[in-house]
Amino acid sequence: MEAILAAVQPYTIHGTPYYRIAWATRENPDQVTEGRVAAEGIYNNPQPGDRVRIRMLLGVIDAVELIDTSEDSPGKDQANREGEQ
Repeated sequence: MEAILAAVQPYTIHGTPYYRIAWATRENPDQVTEGRVAAEGIYNNPQPGDRVRIRMLLGVIDAVELIDTSEDSPGKDQANREGEQ
């Protein structure tokens, strides 16, 4: 699922790093959901406002990937088309 991070809080349990994250989807921007993910399941330096893809298995967060927002930049397609000519 695609989402926007609303909050990110790192913490450790017995020396193992985790992140507590809160997110909202575009479809329900007013509904914030919380979850936890091990540090190896998330990209480096997550920040509130990041656009992410959250993968869950049986209700448990398995991975959080940063979505490259440069793909959404206006004019990118135009620049790519011009470079191909």
